Amino acid sequence: MRKIITVICCLVGWGFAAAQGTYSLEQLKQLAVENNYTLRSARNAIEQSQQQQKSVFTNFFPKVSAMGLGFQNSKPLIDFDLELPVEITSLLPFSIPSNISLMKKGIYGSVSAVQPVFMGGQIINANKLANVGIKANEIQLEASEDEVELTTEQYYWQVVSLKEKLLTLGSVHDMLVELEKDVNNMVRVGVVNRNDLLQVQLRKGEVESATFEVENGLNTVIQLLAQHVGKTGESIDVTMPEGFVFGNVPALPLALRVDHQTALALTPQYRLLEKKVEGNRLQQQLAIGANLPSVGIGASYSYNDFIDKSSSAMIFATVSVPISGWWGGSHNIKKQTLALQDAKEQMEDAGQKLVIRMNNAWGAVETSHKKLLIAHDAITQAEENLRLNKDYYRVGTTKMSDLLLAQEQYQQARDRYTDAYADFQLKQLEYRQATGQ
Repeated sequence: MRKIITVICCLVGWGFAAAQGTYSLEQLKQLAVENNYTLRSARNAIEQSQQQQKSVFTNFFPKVSAMGLGFQNSKPLIDFDLELPVEITSLLPFSIPSNISLMKKGIYGSVSAVQPVFMGGQIINANKLANVGIKANEIQLEASEDEVELTTEQYYWQVVSLKEKLLTLGSVHDMLVELEKDVNNMVRVGVVNRNDLLQVQLRKGEVESATFEVENGLNTVIQLLAQHVGKTGESIDVTMPEGFVFGNVPALPLALRVDHQTALALTPQYRLLEKKVEGNRLQQQLAIGANLPSVGIGASYSYNDFIDKSSSAMIFATVSVPISGWWGGSHNIKKQTLALQDAKEQMEDAGQKLVIRMNNAWGAVETSHKKLLIAHDAITQAEENLRLNKDYYRVGTTKMSDLLLAQEQYQQARDRYTDAYADFQLKQLEYRQATGQ
């Protein structure tokens, strides 16, 4: 019966694992890129700027307009009696009606087209500004992808860390179960007192309580990760990273180090500032162009039958000089000039801070690697300390409290290594992003 129950439990476990989606870190990143709301919003912003650019581009073409008018009156708009002297009418070769009625109904239609010839550079600069907007939104998408990637890795390594802590707690719990059996036998034969057994049982309860807390935290992080990658409400799991073993410490990635001043131009943050400067320069040119004359040529055609059917065509040229607008326009030009200067200074200031951020990010990589090495050495020391305390307790040369303390230190050493390993991976990603890699 025990064997049958074991087989059933295994089958249930395998069925649950099959129904549960298990993803590697790269797969999670890909899902986040495809499904994350932040990136969908960034792509939508690019599409909006592209539509704006297409709208501005139409200003290069002639402006065509048409107008139509039709009316029907209850009585003529022009209606009067005409009485001429007989001496005049007798001399005319035709007869003139005594009543004249005009414009009781009629239609009018016209169409015109105006082609801008010179607009002070406003059309060209407006199109350039629209293109800058597209490029800026594309760069913003890169920055958003970096943020989503970092968040994905943070969730992933939290899951990995918590799963490893559960394994450590399980290992410690198994040790305590075996120790409880040994101490219980020793109590029965009178080798140790019952107080030692109570200490073991108390410690085992603490480990079980900690296990429940870690399991709850792991469940919460997995739910957050699932929502982040577009798998809300689904049961997912992650594959453990390759090379993650307590005896294998990764080397410091010196090849990752780059020249920070050179890398500055590769970062999305700096390129966004460059586009801001470019956009402000074009805004200044638009302000100048608004105060220059504008020239256009056009043609029109009209038709009406108000009195008699008639039509006309015309070719014309227009020149518009914003005389009254020069006063206010000069202030707008100064305003845009100041905005351009501010954007340049902001780019210079932010560039210096970005280089400092790169320096700090590399320092964090080095520091986290040192912590990882220390945590690795601490595991070796904790394992040896635990082994010695086990031996000393068996021969009666140490107390139970010392043995339990050694077990707790062993657990803490493994947990610190797990956290240090995850932090080292995240610090490398943060440095790559800070340097535009």
